[in-house]
Amino acid sequence: MRGGSRLWSRPFGVRAICIALAYVAFSLIDMMFSLRAFALGVGEANPCMAWLAGHGLFVPGKLALTALVAVLIALVYPRGASRPVVWGALLLMAGVNVYHVWGLSVL
Repeated sequence: MRGGSRLWSRPFGVRAICIALAYVAFSLIDMMFSLRAFALGVGEANPCMAWLAGHGLFVPGKLALTALVAVLIALVYPRGASRPVVWGALLLMAGVNVYHVWGLSVL
């Protein structure tokens, strides 16, 4: 390696990209469940996303934030110290989706 850090010389490994794509999938599923809940009259629980939804920016905001987080995951995952945070984000999104399924099933 010449004149550069390991992070920037090869920033995206295959495993990091797969983890980032898993986050994107969970986030898009969350967005679809949220839109369904909105159609049923349920509000957004996340205050930041509720603000975006109130201004008609829920979908573009969700897509932009998802893209940003996915790129950050792909960049930091190769650094071993960040892996627990990345896996925590994936588990959180999985939990949100399970909550959506439960919440929509009781409506």
